[in-house]
Amino acid sequence: MQPSVLFAVLFAVMALTGPATARAAPPLLADQGGGASSSAQAAEEARRQTGGKVLSVQKTDGGWEVKVLTSSGEIRSIFIPASEG
Repeated sequence: MQPSVLFAVLFAVMALTGPATARAAPPLLADQGGGASSSAQAAEEARRQTGGKVLSVQKTDGGWEVKVLTSSGEIRSIFIPASEG
């Protein structure tokens, strides 16, 4: 097969399937523990629960939204409630 034809076929397949990126998964609600009083605590709790790599932590109304990349390549959004007090 000619290189230009091979390139055209590969380009067409990539256009149809999209880039190789992590798959987004449905959001999770964290275990009902004591909550987190800081972004660092929320990140650690999400990492502990999922075993994944923390990508970001954002303060939300009533807690923290933590995005985690799991070992299976999914991006999970986990809500960690704010601690009371």
